[in-house]
Parts: sequence; structure tokens; C-alpha cells
Amino acid sequence: KGKNKLAIVDVKRAKITDEIELGDIASFSNPEWSPDGRYIAFSGLVEGVGELYLYHIRSGEITKLTDSFSSKIHPAWSPDGEHLVYVDEVINSDRKAKKFSSTIKVINVNTKEIKDLKLFPGADNLNPRYSYDGSSIYFLSNSDGFRNLFLYEFETDKVYRLTKFKTGISGLTPYSPSISVAAGSDKLAYTYYNKNNYEIYTASTTDFRYVEVDKNVVNFEPGTLPPLNHNYSNIVDAALYTRWRRDTNLHPDSVQEVPYKANFKLDYISNSAGIGVSTSRYNNTNMAGSVNMIFSDMVGNNQLYSILALNGEIYDFGGQIAYLNQTRKFNWGVSISHIPYRFGDMFFQRDSLSFTSKDSDEKYVIPVTDLVLDYIRMFEDNISLFTYHALSQTRRIEAGATAAWYYYRIDRYHSYYDDFWYPVAYSKERRPAPDGNSYQRVDMAYVTDNSFFGMTAPMRGSRSRYQIEKYFGAVNFFTGLIDYRQYFFMKPVTFAFRLYHYGRYGSGSETDLISPIYLGYPWLIRGYENTSFYGSRNDNIIGLSTLNYSHLSGSKVAVANFEFRIPFTGPKMLALIGSKYFMTDFNLFFDAGLAWSKGDKPKLTWEEEAFDQRVPVFSAGASIRLNLLGYMILEPYFAIPFQNGGWENRNFGLNFVPGW
Repeated sequence: KGKNKLAIVDVKRAKITDEIELGDIASFSNPEWSPDGRYIAFSGLVEGVGELYLYHIRSGEITKLTDSFSSKIHPAWSPDGEHLVYVDEVINSDRKAKKFSSTIKVINVNTKEIKDLKLFPGADNLNPRYSYDGSSIYFLSNSDGFRNLFLYEFETDKVYRLTKFKTGISGLTPYSPSISVAAGSDKLAYTYYNKNNYEIYTASTTDFRYVEVDKNVVNFEPGTLPPLNHNYSNIVDAALYTRWRRDTNLHPDSVQEVPYKANFKLDYISNSAGIGVSTSRYNNTNMAGSVNMIFSDMVGNNQLYSILALNGEIYDFGGQIAYLNQTRKFNWGVSISHIPYRFGDMFFQRDSLSFTSKDSDEKYVIPVTDLVLDYIRMFEDNISLFTYHALSQTRRIEAGATAAWYYYRIDRYHSYYDDFWYPVAYSKERRPAPDGNSYQRVDMAYVTDNSFFGMTAPMRGSRSRYQIEKYFGAVNFFTGLIDYRQYFFMKPVTFAFRLYHYGRYGSGSETDLISPIYLGYPWLIRGYENTSFYGSRNDNIIGLSTLNYSHLSGSKVAVANFEFRIPFTGPKMLALIGSKYFMTDFNLFFDAGLAWSKGDKPKLTWEEEAFDQRVPVFSAGASIRLNLLGYMILEPYFAIPFQNGGWENRNFGLNFVPGW
């Protein structure tokens, strides 16, 4: 639910035994057991500030140890349990490197007295750990330009460098813990990046070469990359050189405060922008072209999307413009569009044409074949308002309102041919069109997503969407959506489950003005693409009621899916066969679904003899999902539709969507 929890793991059984929610501390890191096992110290983030806290295992009480504006991370206990060493953020007085750096401090847990060890001022000093006897502290620092391991002795106040690696000791991120010290012995483990891999090394205190260094001296030059020589004039570098390198005294009058203005600038224009003209033997000329553009301000708080497209005649011009405002917690936007939908119909008919001779003014009538081409256009004008608000990193609420108007145009083209199929005439007429209508809709949704995506589909966690809509205007009904997905990762495989329901409710839910909801799409239930409007293609028995299109359509549908996902090729840590570019998953699936309308009495049965009633349909099979370099995911599959001929009607299909 968007909050971090403290998980206690039984190491021998490899099982989580308890999950603890730490009050109002929604985010925390670096939990550390106390030596006596009574407390857990951690770095908690509240209102953007990281402080040190103690959690009492038995009572559940949380104690705040520090209270300042800077962020504290990487707490570690002393062997006697009386002190914590940790990393604190400080502002550099001498800004040779950067504005902020990190220092190492020690706090007395009982008195809350804090001591700054003042090691390498201006450097990033991280990941402190007490030695097993408590006499010294191991820590990482980039004081020599690289992140190496150092030792600080309390008694002598001296610092020793223990390693001198070219790539340094580091974790996956700059602030990831990278060293650990064993309790009760002089063993130490650290992470070292070598040959494109992170490797864990262990050593004892006698394995290092102790080089004494001055704890007040830092030198970042060995780790500084040389400047890049540009082949063109770099205005920014030239200005910095003039202002900063030559004239270190920056005059107050040379700095001006300019108010920020959210002006739109072009961020992106589609590379497919263009226009073309075509003609056909049916005497109609068409144009085609499109362009997409995105505009935003400097910080991305205001974004503008636009598209203009033409595919056909001037009536087929369409466009959309959308604005998104992200300046506040409730993001909102508006979209306006005009979209033409064109359909076609063609047929032959016999007709006759009359014409008058230019020489004799005599009238002639000849029989012709009329090739009739109908263009039926439906236009949609739409305006939408929407908003969404993130409750946490994994939960959000959405709401919107839409108004849409639909109207029609029918154009008929006549192409006349004589008996030898030689074109003799051409004409065009506008036919009567049906009346248009309008729809209005309001919607609200609650969305959760804490899943981890794998190579072609989610691997762990859960996703859900709960949505309700209300339609007005030409129709009047409610719709409800429940879409819940759960993923159980048992390395290397994943067990995935989905429960899905979408339905129309209310007095107007059975209207014929809009199409029924169809169950047989392959992204819902695979294997039922060959269902006809009349019956099974393998039905040879006259009078037998068989599955057809109507059995998979209704005002309500319910779907249940199960998948057993095996990562086949991809990264070695995930897949059975290692590959850097070819990422695939092999899946075994079982799909089930039911479609029904108001007044139907669904019958939950596996048998297929009751097709005069509403019964669920089932399918099973296997599929392979292929990730095409991150641009597209394809899923060729083999499915057995049990209620549509079973094995005899087995079929292959193809999905173009990522795994649910």
C-alpha cells in the first residue's frame, strides 16, 4: 500500500516470519540489529528528512535519535550496543568539489550525545562499520579520488588507507552499503566491481597494507576525468572559463534574478511527418499525411501534445490536442479531438445511361454495369477533462469527464462500364445519413501497482484497477470494472493469476446503440478466434446447438486466467539460457470466461451440450513471448478451445501486447 515494511527473515528456513509497519514512517532503509537483539536501528524518511530511529522489538515502541535538517544513513552498532556510527550530510564550506558531502558521526544511544569524527572534510565518507572489538571504524571514502577502504582508530585518532583499487569499492548505487564486518572475529567483506561484474571479497585485518594518511587532506584530482575536447565552440565552457577561472571574484551586479515563465518549447516532432497523394481506378483521389508534436516548459510541469492527420479526402482530416498540468499533487489535463472513422462498401448493379449524339442530336440508351462504392464516415468530436492523484508510489486515484458527439456522412461513387468493361462515365452523389447522437461520461478509478516487470511480463507483486463509469445522453447506464492480478515469483518461475470483470448495469444497459462486450479477444481468452456467427466449423450434426459469436457476447463478461511463466532466454540472473539481446518467456496457460446479459441464467458447467444457455468457455495451451529490443512484445501461442471443438479445432494465434 505504498509503505515500506520491516521484514524479519528466518535465515535457516528462508522464510519471512514477520512484517512490521513502522508507524508514520512510510519510507526507511539500512535496518541494523543491536548486538543484544532488542532493538533495530534504521534511517527513516519523514517529510523529506532522513533521521535515525530505534525500534523496540518487544514493545513496538519507536524512538527518534536525531533531529536536524540533514539526512542520516548507514547506522551501525558498536559491539557493546551503547553507540551508533552513521553518515550525516553536511554543507561544504570549501566548495572545491560540490556543495554537499557526507561526514561520519557517533551517537550515544542513551544520552543522544553526538560526536563528529571530522574525517576527510569535503569528501564522501560512507558505510562506517565498527571493528569486532570496537576499537576502530572501517569506512569508505573518496578522499583520494577513488572510493577506497579506510580504518579510523579511536585511541590514536589516526586514519589508515587499506585498499587502493582503480575502480574503488562500491555497490549498485553511490549510497548502497558495500562493506560488512563479522561479529566476534576480524573478518570483513566488501563489494568490488571487476570485469563488468560486482564481486564479493572477504579478508581479515592482516590481509591489508596499512598506509597512514592525514585525515584532513583530500585530493580529488586522480579521480577526475580529463575534459572533453569539442570540435565545435562550447559557449557554456567558454563563459565558465571567462567568469570563473579567470575572474574568481563574482560581482553582485553581474547576477540577476529572473522570474521563471512556463513558456512552451518544442520537445519532439515525429520523424514520419509527410504528405502523399494517391488515385485509384475507381476515380477517387486521396491524400495522406500526419505529424505529431510535443511541447513543454523547461521543468515539464506543463505539457502539450498535438497530432494532425489526413487519410483520404478533406473530410477525413483529424486532429487531437491535449494539455497536461503537473504543478500540483492533483495532476489534471484536457483533451479535444476530431476523429473521422471511414468504412466502405462495394457492389455491382445493372443500369442504363442515356446520351445525345453531337452530330445528329439523336438520343441513345445503353446498358451499363455500375460499380458502386460507398464511403460511410462517422465523425467523433470529443472533449475530455481528467485528473489523477498519487496516494503513494504504488497507489493512485483517477477521475474524468467526457462529452462526445457523433454524426455521419455517406458519399456514393458510381463507375459505369460497358459490356466490354470499358469505362464510359463517372458520377458522385451524397446519400442521406442517419441522425447523430451524443454521449457524456464521468468515471473514477482506484489503481494499485507494486509489481516488478520482467522480460515480457510482470514477475512479482500485484496490480489492480477498480473503476466505475456513468454514461448519459443517447444511452443511460453504469459500467463497472474489476481487474486484479497477482504474481508469485519462485525463482526462476512465476505463477500469475488474473480475475477480470467488466459489465454494464442499469435500465439502459441492454441498448443496441453500442456494440456488446466481446469475450473472445485473444488478450482475454485465447483460442476462440475461429468462432463463427453461426456455429462451430466442425459441426456436422444437423440440429445440434453449437457455440457461436453470440455466446461470447453480452453486456457483462467475467474472465479468469492462470499462467506458469518460465524465463527462457535473457539475463543470466533471470533466464535459463543467458542472452543479452534475445529475451523470451515460455508460458503454459489456462483461460476461462463467461459472457451474459440481463435476464440470462448462466450455468457453471464444463459440458458443451447446453449452448442454449449461458455457459463458461475454457482453453489451455502454450505460448512464447518475445521482447523485440524493447519496442514490441509478440506472443505466438497454441490454444485448445474446449467448448469449440477441443483438440480438433486447435489453433495458432498471435498477440501484440505484453503479458498481463
